[in-house]
Amino acid sequence: MPRANWSVLIFGDSWADYMHPTWPQVLGRRLGATVLNFAQGGSLCGDIRNQGQRALMSPQVSRHGGLLPPETLIVIHTCGNDFIMKMAEAFMGSGGLSSLLGMPGGASSIATPEMLQPNPGVREVAIIKDFLESMHRAGARNFLVSGVPIFLDMPVFNMAMPIITGMVNSGKLEALGVSPGDPPRLAVEVQAIALHDRWEGMVQDFNKQHSDSYCVFFDEVAALERLRLSFGAAVFDRSMWDFSMFHPTAWGHEQLAAEAHRLSTEQFPGLKAPKETKGGYAAGAAGSAGATGSTNETSEVKINGDKKLKVHIRNVKGDVAFEVTCNANWNTSQLTQAVLEKAPSGFADSSCVCVFAMKGKFLSESETLEKMGVQDGVQLIAVVKPKSAPR
Repeated sequence: MPRANWSVLIFGDSWADYMHPTWPQVLGRRLGATVLNFAQGGSLCGDIRNQGQRALMSPQVSRHGGLLPPETLIVIHTCGNDFIMKMAEAFMGSGGLSSLLGMPGGASSIATPEMLQPNPGVREVAIIKDFLESMHRAGARNFLVSGVPIFLDMPVFNMAMPIITGMVNSGKLEALGVSPGDPPRLAVEVQAIALHDRWEGMVQDFNKQHSDSYCVFFDEVAALERLRLSFGAAVFDRSMWDFSMFHPTAWGHEQLAAEAHRLSTEQFPGLKAPKETKGGYAAGAAGSAGATGSTNETSEVKINGDKKLKVHIRNVKGDVAFEVTCNANWNTSQLTQAVLEKAPSGFADSSCVCVFAMKGKFLSESETLEKMGVQDGVQLIAVVKPKSAPR
């Protein structure tokens, strides 16, 4: 259904501005909207401020009474360079090339990149939130915010795995709770989940604060996983990535645009086709609880003087999720017992142990849940590891 009265304003990095049309541009084309791209390849998260200023000063951008019209969709794709490319550059520039070539002195001399440090994305989320607020003040009411594409089947991560393995085994990622002998993918998976949850939480918070707006989280990693499953690993891996090992091909952007188009026409009321309803995607909406179903209400209660918490548990892949009631004074061993009792069949067997990650860091085994900042309604990532893996 053409939407000629709509405008799509694009902001961000090279996944939005590249040598061929990107998925945000293709999305605008599929919507039949006017597309104005203010993104800049190679930019960092902080650069979206200047991009926003350029957009608001541009004579090409429509305004009604000095404000952006309600038929404006803001699309944001940023932070790929802040995390993934910074990681690649750190590896290449600080001994990482030696590791890739099998030469001595590689991983031990590499500074830990930001993506592999605890609690990632705090600064970047604050920047994006400020940007959303500035666009809201300018009149925008529809926002599509993409997650960071930390997709482990991306070639650049395959290239980096030997280096990450060296960092794990040299103890450089102990701050994440990842110990020598742990699988190297574990460190990246935990960080990817932490960023996902931080972005999703930002979208939910924005929706709660602005009931007149629709801010939708596009889970780009989940979209890539669906596409790889749909096309098959061989076709996807051969067709999705260009020579950079980091950017999608034109074909890849077309596939991502199809995912974003389906999400947009389901979640934005002004873009819905007749009889379309929401469903199938995790996204925020004005006045809604957002993707995880959390609300402003709390289920925290005290029973016999103990503080009871309801904790959302999900596995790394995200295909298993359930809720557990626990005590704030428990340690992780007690939490593990409760989780394994509540978990569906096949979640973990007797040859494995279960550890929990929150905001990019594994929970300690020696402190109480309350002291580690576990609050009612929080989401924990349950990571199942072989018992032989040292802690």
